[in-house]
Amino acid sequence: MNSLEDFRREIDKLDGMLLEALGRRLAICAEVARFKKSKNIPMMQPTRVEAVKDRVAAIAARHHLRPEFVRELYGKIIDEACRLEDDIIGQPQSHG
Repeated sequence: MNSLEDFRREIDKLDGMLLEALGRRLAICAEVARFKKSKNIPMMQPTRVEAVKDRVAAIAARHHLRPEFVRELYGKIIDEACRLEDDIIGQPQSHG
């Protein structure tokens, strides 16, 4: 890359990829919510939330990311997934 604009274009491209993946992830979360609703399974699964955060924190270093940053980022992603599930299931709860 020979210019700041080249870097910016590459970052913009990656941002699009990240948002596409995030959208796909949340679409699957919506499917999970519909499944939970059909089976009368509670929305909040605290052990799953912590397992996801632990899993991504453990993987973080392989991608040159701080585990604390990734854990916090996934906290936000999980909060949005819980909000989406609440909307679908209709059982607002604390997300922890």
